[in-house]
Amino acid sequence: MGLGTIAGDIKEINLKDPKRTVVMELEANNFEDADGNPISYMDNEGYVDDASPNLGGLAVAGVVGAAALAGIYLTLSAL
Repeated sequence: MGLGTIAGDIKEINLKDPKRTVVMELEANNFEDADGNPISYMDNEGYVDDASPNLGGLAVAGVVGAAALAGIYLTLSAL
Protein backbone atom coordinates (compact mmCIF):
# COMPACT_ATOMS: atom_id res chain seq x y z
CA MET A 1 0.00 0.00 0.00
CA GLY A 2 1.13 3.50 -0.68
CA LEU A 3 1.03 6.56 1.50
CA GLY A 4 -2.41 7.99 1.99
CA THR A 5 -4.29 4.72 1.68
CA ILE A 6 -6.70 3.70 4.39
CA ALA A 7 -5.45 0.48 5.97
CA GLY A 8 -7.79 0.12 8.88
CA ASP A 9 -11.34 0.33 10.17
CA ILE A 10 -13.15 3.64 10.66
CA LYS A 11 -14.50 3.59 14.21
CA GLU A 12 -16.04 7.07 14.55
CA ILE A 13 -16.85 10.10 12.38
CA ASN A 14 -17.43 13.29 14.35
CA LEU A 15 -17.77 16.44 12.23
CA LYS A 16 -18.23 18.76 15.24
CA ASP A 17 -14.80 18.07 16.81
CA PRO A 18 -11.93 19.10 14.45
CA LYS A 19 -9.32 17.16 16.47
CA ARG A 20 -11.28 13.89 16.28
CA THR A 21 -13.07 14.15 12.95
CA VAL A 22 -12.23 10.60 11.86
CA VAL A 23 -11.12 8.00 14.40
CA MET A 24 -9.54 4.90 12.89
CA GLU A 25 -8.15 1.62 14.15
CA LEU A 26 -5.01 0.78 12.19
CA GLU A 27 -3.17 -2.51 11.88
CA ALA A 28 0.59 -2.75 12.35
CA ASN A 29 2.96 -4.82 10.23
CA ASN A 30 4.37 -6.90 13.06
CA PHE A 31 6.03 -9.87 11.41
CA GLU A 32 7.67 -12.27 13.85
CA ASP A 33 9.58 -15.52 13.54
CA ALA A 34 8.81 -18.69 15.51
CA ASP A 35 10.66 -17.34 18.59
CA GLY A 36 8.77 -14.02 18.62
CA ASN A 37 11.68 -11.93 17.32
CA PRO A 38 10.78 -9.23 14.78
CA ILE A 39 11.67 -10.02 11.18
CA SER A 40 13.45 -7.27 9.29
CA TYR A 41 14.20 -7.71 5.60
CA MET A 42 16.39 -4.60 5.47
CA ASP A 43 20.17 -4.83 5.71
CA ASN A 44 20.73 -1.75 7.83
CA GLU A 45 24.41 -2.08 8.70
CA GLY A 46 25.28 1.49 7.71
CA TYR A 47 28.74 0.58 6.38
CA VAL A 48 30.08 2.40 3.32
CA ASP A 49 33.48 1.55 1.88
CA ASP A 50 35.27 4.88 1.32
CA ALA A 51 38.62 3.31 0.40
CA SER A 52 37.96 2.73 -3.30
CA PRO A 53 35.89 5.23 -5.33
CA ASN A 54 33.85 3.91 -8.22
CA LEU A 55 35.72 5.34 -11.23
CA GLY A 56 33.36 3.73 -13.73
CA GLY A 57 30.39 5.50 -12.20
CA LEU A 58 32.23 8.81 -12.19
CA ALA A 59 33.16 8.36 -15.86
CA VAL A 60 29.55 7.61 -16.84
CA ALA A 61 28.34 10.65 -14.89
CA GLY A 62 30.91 12.82 -16.65
CA VAL A 63 29.91 11.58 -20.11
CA VAL A 64 26.20 12.09 -19.39
CA GLY A 65 26.86 15.57 -18.02
CA ALA A 66 28.95 16.54 -21.05
CA ALA A 67 26.26 15.23 -23.41
CA ALA A 68 23.61 17.22 -21.56
CA LEU A 69 25.67 20.42 -21.77
CA ALA A 70 26.33 19.81 -25.48
CA GLY A 71 22.60 19.31 -26.06
CA ILE A 72 21.78 22.55 -24.25
CA TYR A 73 24.43 24.43 -26.24
CA LEU A 74 23.19 23.07 -29.59
CA THR A 75 19.56 23.83 -28.69
CA LEU A 76 20.31 27.41 -27.67
CA SER A 77 22.57 28.03 -30.68
CA ALA A 78 19.78 26.88 -33.03
CA LEU A 79 17.49 29.60 -31.68
